[in-house]
Amino acid sequence: MGETLAAICLGACSWQGRVVGQGLRSPAHFLRKNMASRRKGQKKKTTEEITETKELQHSGAEPSDGSSRDEEMSRKRKIKPKKKYIGAHVSMSGGIWKAVESSVAMGGHAFALFLGSQRSWTRPALDTAAAVKFQEACAQHGFDPMHILPHGSYLMNCGSPKEDVFSKSQAMLVDELSRCSALGLSQFNFHPGASIDSTPENCMEKIAQAINHAHQQTPAVITVLENMSGQGSTIGGQFSELKSIIDRVRDKTRVGVCLDTCHAFAAGYDISPPGGVKNILDEFDRVVGLHYLRAIHLNDSKGKLGCHLDRHEDIGRGQIGITAFREIVNEPRLDNIPMILETPGRPGFEYAEQIELLYSLCGKKAKN
Repeated sequence: MGETLAAICLGACSWQGRVVGQGLRSPAHFLRKNMASRRKGQKKKTTEEITETKELQHSGAEPSDGSSRDEEMSRKRKIKPKKKYIGAHVSMSGGIWKAVESSVAMGGHAFALFLGSQRSWTRPALDTAAAVKFQEACAQHGFDPMHILPHGSYLMNCGSPKEDVFSKSQAMLVDELSRCSALGLSQFNFHPGASIDSTPENCMEKIAQAINHAHQQTPAVITVLENMSGQGSTIGGQFSELKSIIDRVRDKTRVGVCLDTCHAFAAGYDISPPGGVKNILDEFDRVVGLHYLRAIHLNDSKGKLGCHLDRHEDIGRGQIGITAFREIVNEPRLDNIPMILETPGRPGFEYAEQIELLYSLCGKKAKN
């Protein structure tokens, strides 16, 4: 598997140059070309277009010009506030490039995905042709690698005191970063780990050890630590724990943080009242540093403040409430980073509707 990934990396890594043996221009070429034409065609968007987009999202109607509903949604998803990249965690079922199509269909401008099975420590090698198709799909639809956030396997516990689990977790982290490189992706998000019957200090030391090892074995990809809810012996519920891990990572340019709103709230960080998001970001900046913030997971919480339960809820339907999410999508310090939904969804309020809601909040201040 290592040799296969290495071959893919040589041919397709970083979306630069031609893919070996394919005779194709890089996705970066198509991205530049598409972005230039997009800027020319999007200088003026009418109210009627935006209204039609909303109507299409909530109905099964076909567009009046004869194009398919998916084609129309793909065109209309380009109407978005500048610097805000909202999307959801999507499936790679049927081929990893299908994740791109799923994100486009729901109106996303960012997305997350798993890079392999969540049920096994061993995975088939990444297929070269599939990697090329994924990169081409990303370029075609204008997805920058920085707005794609692969999520790590839940099997991993890089802080485990059990040597067999730690060894397998460390090896999986290397494999995950190698897959990111082969797909031209630049960052990878994972849960730090849990101390089990060890101490938090020993756990954080092992997590950093795994990251340093993975950085030595793979090029460029940024390891993005996710904050946790503080459930059980998990590490990362407190900002100080994330900072402690970062302090132990040798290459600081290759480590960052993804803030999960549900996890933060469950860990005791109150983002729900007016001004709550600003206050928590200020605290994060003091403790960790905003330059380490690479992404946001957008989830409301079923549990109350400080419950330490990792129970996601749909946007505006949980204990956090809509005010916090309005502040998040209007916070300039969160510009240009992926904001990823991981909500359960319900009939009539799935990812597409929640993405639409979040974009509708951009530029709107809370009413007094």
